[in-house]
Amino acid sequence: MPERHAEHPGAAGVSLSLPRRWLLTLALVASGAVAAQDPVRVGGDPHYPPHHFLGVDGRPQGFDIAVIEEIAGEQSLAISVEFGEWSATLAALERGELDVVPMFISDDRRQRFLFSKPFLRRHHVLYGRPGDRVESLEELAGRRVAVQFGGTAWEWLVNAGTDAVLRPVNEESLVLVEVVRGDADFALLPEDIGRHTLAVQGLEGIEVVGPRWLESDYALGVNPARPELVARLDAGLAAIEANGRLEALRQQWLQPPAAPARRERWSAWWLLPAGLVLSAALAFLVLERRSRRQAR
Repeated sequence: MPERHAEHPGAAGVSLSLPRRWLLTLALVASGAVAAQDPVRVGGDPHYPPHHFLGVDGRPQGFDIAVIEEIAGEQSLAISVEFGEWSATLAALERGELDVVPMFISDDRRQRFLFSKPFLRRHHVLYGRPGDRVESLEELAGRRVAVQFGGTAWEWLVNAGTDAVLRPVNEESLVLVEVVRGDADFALLPEDIGRHTLAVQGLEGIEVVGPRWLESDYALGVNPARPELVARLDAGLAAIEANGRLEALRQQWLQPPAAPARRERWSAWWLLPAGLVLSAALAFLVLERRSRRQAR
């Protein structure tokens, strides 16, 4: 098997040792019947838009969170949401400290978790510099590839034995930045995350340079000690699919966001100092002319 190379995530500017968690409780009382039951503990990544992330108000948002809220309403479940670093979140689910985490289904993860029925089909793509086309894993040998540590792309590249130099980062939305600033040659991440990141952050100079990879089902991973929860999640999913809410949430959250007016914003910011300089120059000319008149 070829030797695998990986650098510590701290090399990307984010240390895995830094504790970072948010605990937000969502009191979902659909009919007043959700009285004293223990909440279903939902985990996720605070930087994974549009699926799950922290909003500007500090509350959990995203397509996955909205789906879980709808399921909870259908099944009269109370939920709490705890966000943290992705690899730590998966470990917490495996230890039983969390009950539900949305994720891709893989062979490795089937050995660690139970799963609800899938509610999405997603895939990964490779981003790089324009013209730097890659068609196979073998072509990544010796090249620096940014991936989220503990994510599906990370698992796949490690298990495949590719001789790529892995550049792990803690936030999937930051893997594209590694390419933009020259710290990686490529970034492998889910297509919808990449599309969302490019649009929202206005990143330029990178594009999809490879075929679809890792086309997989996306579902709710479940604490292996909570098999009874799978049936309730599946029932809730079936209900919101039948009543149209699931499709409505897909339309609400998963449509490509509008790209920011980046150049216009920069133009507006540059007009401010330019206007100040012009005003100062005019004031200087007026004062100079007055001085000349007084001298005469």
